[in-house]
Amino acid sequence: MKKILVYILFSVTSLNLFSGNLQPMVDSAQDLYMQSRYSEALTWYDSINNMGYSSSDLYYNMANCYFRMNDVPNSVYYYEKSLMLDPSNKDAVYNLAIANQMLKQNIEPVQNSFSDRVNTSIMTFMSTDAWAITSLIFFIFILGGIAMYLFLNPIVLRKIGFSVAVVALVFFVFTAIYAYKSSKLITENKYAVVFEQSMVKTSPNADAVNSFELYEGVKVMVSDSANGKYNIRLADGKEGWIDINNVKILAK
Repeated sequence: MKKILVYILFSVTSLNLFSGNLQPMVDSAQDLYMQSRYSEALTWYDSINNMGYSSSDLYYNMANCYFRMNDVPNSVYYYEKSLMLDPSNKDAVYNLAIANQMLKQNIEPVQNSFSDRVNTSIMTFMSTDAWAITSLIFFIFILGGIAMYLFLNPIVLRKIGFSVAVVALVFFVFTAIYAYKSSKLITENKYAVVFEQSMVKTSPNADAVNSFELYEGVKVMVSDSANGKYNIRLADGKEGWIDINNVKILAK
């Protein structure tokens, strides 16, 4: 619970840290994009990102630039990064689906259990920051309800305060858990995107045989590394080892 509270407070206080200073750069990039000068717009977006700022909208705009430049693997990469920060970004979900259709290889995912699908649906209902802010609001209601119960004289108002505190506590715990889960999904992300057509090996050894081939733009899960290779798992359950230089980790 302590980790959850720390994350919530940090998210809220850092929400608009860069917004004022970077707005002119964002405006310049947007103007260039509207003029179909996608490469120049991307230069501005890269500069903003290199300054240490990241957001779902920033990565979404970068993905759009790459898509317009017919660089589908990079567009997939940045749509995925956008959705890491805000899984509820419907535009990014839609555009990612289009970009995935343009890839040379389509991986059919294994169907998750009903409980996993429900949990994912809830977690992606809002962004990590939105979960954190909502949780903080309920925490304030808890404090308000406790104050009503302790300091107001009429018994009716004290009962209302107690009820408010109890209900707010339930919702606080629920939203705080999903704020933590959502943030953990970002910080512990182990996914990558393939950027070079590669043969996936059965082991990281030099004499390992080929298992299957992967094309640019495919998203994979990374579980281990050895001898300059990543152990990867595809959405359809296939596993193998791929050269580290042929993929780009999403969390970085």
